[in-house]
Amino acid sequence: MSLSQALSLHRNYFGVEPKTAVFAPGRINLIGEHTDYNGGFVMPCAIDLGIWVVGRIVDGESRLMSDSAGPGKPFDTTNTDRKPNGWSKYPAGMAWALSDPFGPMPNIEATVVSNLPMGSGVSSSAAMELAFGKLFQALVGFEADARQLALLGQKCENQYVGVNCGIMDQMASACGKKNNAICLDTRSLEIEYAPVDPSLAVVLLDTKKPRALTDSAYNERRSQCEAAASAMGVPQLRDADLEMLLSQKAKLDEVVFRRARHVVTEDARSTAFKVALAESDRNGIFALMKGSHDSLRDDYEVSCPELDAMAESAWLAPGIFGARMTGAGFGGACVALVERTREEAFTEAVLMSYAKATGREGEAIVCSIDDGARILQS
Repeated sequence: MSLSQALSLHRNYFGVEPKTAVFAPGRINLIGEHTDYNGGFVMPCAIDLGIWVVGRIVDGESRLMSDSAGPGKPFDTTNTDRKPNGWSKYPAGMAWALSDPFGPMPNIEATVVSNLPMGSGVSSSAAMELAFGKLFQALVGFEADARQLALLGQKCENQYVGVNCGIMDQMASACGKKNNAICLDTRSLEIEYAPVDPSLAVVLLDTKKPRALTDSAYNERRSQCEAAASAMGVPQLRDADLEMLLSQKAKLDEVVFRRARHVVTEDARSTAFKVALAESDRNGIFALMKGSHDSLRDDYEVSCPELDAMAESAWLAPGIFGARMTGAGFGGACVALVERTREEAFTEAVLMSYAKATGREGEAIVCSIDDGARILQS
């Protein structure tokens, strides 16, 4: 998948040349899971898989085409009360979100090409939002930095699409930096970049089991975290530590306690991971990523047999530095840090072990850490 394919599809479908091309990356979260909506710390990185969008301003309704999803439902940026169904809600939602600070957005003709594996926890929705944010920016010419576009992408997701997500995915897609992880404070939105040793590859290990974290399960965990914070008298779990949590254990339901324990210890692991990464501390990286997976499995209960089998296969494979489930849970993928010189032996061993354990054929995708959303031509 590439820019040339997006240009070709646009010409073939719409019969004209687009004026602008943009790219927005997906993301892999190295550590810090289910902490973003608790004001905590995360460490994602943008990857070289993502979404290309080409387009131009048109009169009449907006019309869309996707290489994987086919034609999108038309929508009119001047009539934001009428929301389109299907994947068109993401570009329509970005036009709506952008109109508040920058005025009404024009209608567009746009083509989307993606090489992001769907349902694998690499945040295709945030990449879509940031890609169309960049497209409108290139076409209209308004000034907006990466952080502002990320916040508008979250507004689109929360208020237009109707998914109550945190800010991590949009910030990772917007603010990525080549060969660096993003140390993000999800409360202040402050960023520190953490170089990743170029001798390490980031490998996405797709279980091929679609993610199945339902809205009800997600909202239940959010409310449990809020209940724990309220019982301890802190604004968010980010403001608690393990000592405080243990001292207040008697006030908490056993399940609520375990949910909180995951978030509190995951924040601590994220902080420690930055140091381990800087020092290329193999034992530290391994222990922290394994600890994250174990906590997500046992305390937060968002893993599944397939994710556990993939992580366990990775922990025993040659060249491993660390591995864990990544994303919301109940399917999707694991992330692994692996010696580049051994990535082939690693992926072969992992997929063989995973297939033996589950009867499923997984997939391993070796990724590079990339820059954030950007305009390619305008």
